[in-house]
Amino acid sequence: MQDSLKAAIPSGVARTPPQQRIAAIYQEIRYRICTNRYPPDTVLREEVLAQEYAVSRSPIRRVFSMLEHEGLVEIKHGIGTLVTRIEPDQLEDVYAVRMILAEAMGPYIKMPISAGTRDFFEKCGNEFLALEKGDTIGFAETNIRYFTGVIELTDNTTLREIQLKLFFQTSRMWLLLLPSMPWETTLNTVHNETMDLVRRIDADDPIGISHAIRSHIFESQQLFRSSGGTRVI
Repeated sequence: MQDSLKAAIPSGVARTPPQQRIAAIYQEIRYRICTNRYPPDTVLREEVLAQEYAVSRSPIRRVFSMLEHEGLVEIKHGIGTLVTRIEPDQLEDVYAVRMILAEAMGPYIKMPISAGTRDFFEKCGNEFLALEKGDTIGFAETNIRYFTGVIELTDNTTLREIQLKLFFQTSRMWLLLLPSMPWETTLNTVHNETMDLVRRIDADDPIGISHAIRSHIFESQQLFRSSGGTRVI
């Protein structure tokens, strides 16, 4: 389970043990959805997940409600809870908003950025290059670590929460096309983008950092388009 995938319970609010349990289950299921372990149209069964996590169905229903609020699942009576897919027009809209929000980050980026954070991004870039060909799960995990780290650069809580929600909506759909993309070219492109972010951090340039993040999102959109994303979603 990824510590960086924070549950949708307001920060600073003390959690009871049941809330902590719900948050942990929510994080794990969202992580499975966003790494395509649960791909679009997967039916999630309350009884199966309740048994897996040794809880009643009530916490699972609460988790499903949280995921539905984020647009990651759709609850259909008589069918169950389905992992959603994003239609092409909607995906374009989400990418457009993500780029606007990335550019808006500049004034809210917490400066100075620590050496540890800077090294974290460099490590993510190297992890992309080290992935074995076809390791889409590894790519998804590295991508989630990287972008959740990027989003954590801002001290604007509302901006973080919106960016995180939109990132999870687009990243999982993008991964569906990853096997059809030129693997080495894609990894080199993503690595270069992370190194550009590192250079902006080294320059203590918060506006430049926001522009680099915006560029990274734009390049992801272009890779998706060039691989036929609008045809297969």
